[in-house]
Amino acid sequence: MKLARLTGAASILIICAALVCLNFIAARINVKLDLTRDRLYTLTAGTRAIAAGIEDDAVIQYFFSRSDETLPVMLKDYGRRVQELLTEIAALSPRLRLEVYDPRPDSDEEEMAVRYGIHAAQTGDGASFFMGAALQFQDKTFTIPLFDPRREAFLEYDIASMLARTRETAGRKVVGLLSGMALSSKEFTQPLMMQQASAEDWLFVQELERTFDTKVLSVGLEEIPADIDVLLVLHPLAVTEKTEYAIEQYILRGGKAALVVDPSARSVPDTAQAAQYARGTGSRSNLPNVFKTIGVSYDDQLVAADSRYSTRVGSRSGPVQYPFWLSLDGTSFNRGQVITALLESMLLIEPGFFKPLPGAAVELTPLLSTSASPGTISSSQLALVTPQNVDRYQQADGPLVLAALATGRFRSSFSGKPEGSRYAQDHRAQAERDGTVLLVGDVDFINNSYSLRSLNFLGQNIIQPLNHNIAFLTNALEFLTGSTELISIRSRGSFQRPFARVADIEKQAQTKWHGVEQELTDKIQELQSSLNRLQSARSQDNQVALSAAQQAEIDKFKMEQLEFKRKRREVRKNLRQDIERLGTVLAVLNITVVPSLVLLAGLYIYFRRAGGRPLLAKRRSA
Repeated sequence: MKLARLTGAASILIICAALVCLNFIAARINVKLDLTRDRLYTLTAGTRAIAAGIEDDAVIQYFFSRSDETLPVMLKDYGRRVQELLTEIAALSPRLRLEVYDPRPDSDEEEMAVRYGIHAAQTGDGASFFMGAALQFQDKTFTIPLFDPRREAFLEYDIASMLARTRETAGRKVVGLLSGMALSSKEFTQPLMMQQASAEDWLFVQELERTFDTKVLSVGLEEIPADIDVLLVLHPLAVTEKTEYAIEQYILRGGKAALVVDPSARSVPDTAQAAQYARGTGSRSNLPNVFKTIGVSYDDQLVAADSRYSTRVGSRSGPVQYPFWLSLDGTSFNRGQVITALLESMLLIEPGFFKPLPGAAVELTPLLSTSASPGTISSSQLALVTPQNVDRYQQADGPLVLAALATGRFRSSFSGKPEGSRYAQDHRAQAERDGTVLLVGDVDFINNSYSLRSLNFLGQNIIQPLNHNIAFLTNALEFLTGSTELISIRSRGSFQRPFARVADIEKQAQTKWHGVEQELTDKIQELQSSLNRLQSARSQDNQVALSAAQQAEIDKFKMEQLEFKRKRREVRKNLRQDIERLGTVLAVLNITVVPSLVLLAGLYIYFRRAGGRPLLAKRRSA
């Protein structure tokens, strides 16, 4: 008996020692298995190509306060995650080396971090810590001042972007910004604009500056500067014929361009006031001569609608599916194009669309499209749309092209230079070779409200994407300039998993009950109008008391109104019924399925060990 007890105790000690050794070994072996749907924790081909392309010795210096005992556990875990990823990336190239520093207060490591532009961040309780990186390449230093846990989904992209800068031997590509809107708070100089819009910077410019140099161009310029690698035209309001000619000649001479127009821009300062009646002309933009040159048709008074991609928005009468704000998913992206191959979600706000001109020698390659059953509505009618008539649009043949690449050997739509133009070069009637132009029918998609949010994290200003809107634009600009490695990283799958089934049920329920709710609402309004007329007649006749017939009629109206309101509540309850039923089913499955599987596994093991006989009976016979 004593020997058996000693044997049992020794077995327990051996098992504990084995577990400790196993954990010790596992902590030092960097092996992982990525089972996520989009391989979110596996390095992309773009990162591998960038690291392998480093042609000279480079050092990544990672500054992380790992020994700080006051650092929250969440930040310590994320800091280790960053270090693991940096180690994995550094192993991709023999030219790349990783150095890890723990900058303590008043140490040489702290002084070195500050010298490279990596400053200490502060936690909520005032403790300071470092979590940034510097890349030393030749005589240049590139930094990431702070790794923000809220940008974990873009961690690989941020590091790869820093590595990609080692290839900037001739400087970064220059994006020329020609905008009909103020893109920074400094540009809000007109009193009218100050009254009707809050002055704020468009954060997408900061995101572009991670990859490109940017140069703001005057909206009235008459020639595109020669140092512009790609021209980005944003919502060109009141552009003159001379400016259109300059844009066209730039394209015909082989220049790369992205043209972003909008039939109903909510980002324009005067839209808020104009929307009380109809969209003002300031919210519509067009480049008619340039589009004619390219060979595409665009109507600046038509907005695309699509119930398939409608966005759930709030209203006074409750949430409603708004078909003019398009929440695009994978089915609307052209998976055959590198720009959109890996995108998952975008939000377009009342966009326009493009069609090839009849007989034009242009190849229009869709990037973003509606479903096969879209609709259109005049931008001037949008202000009249209410939650009760969101289906107020004309059906159209689809799909409609919301963004596209136009490719061809373009011909000038001008017979010569416009009168008075200061364009210095000779007029070119046709491009010498095929060119490519990006076309987008919405400018609001890069507005802060619909694409990004700025967060203050421990004293640092952090930009967090809400969707792939900015990724789409940056992908396209990199495609036009010939840089494609970062596209696969920026466009990788989302860490968020929305309840697609719930969203579909909401859309189906709204379609099913929308007509009934509208009918009941109209009836309630009709009854209220009748009550108001009776009350008004009483006031005009100076009656002190109502007659019995009048009182009976008012009571009847009130009872009918209460009944219709009760029915409307039932209808609105039905809108949530299918969703609640799905939630109940999922809850039951979560509560019963897993315990049932454990029970069945236990019974299987029990009878297998017993050889088909109860174990208790086996023990008694022994």
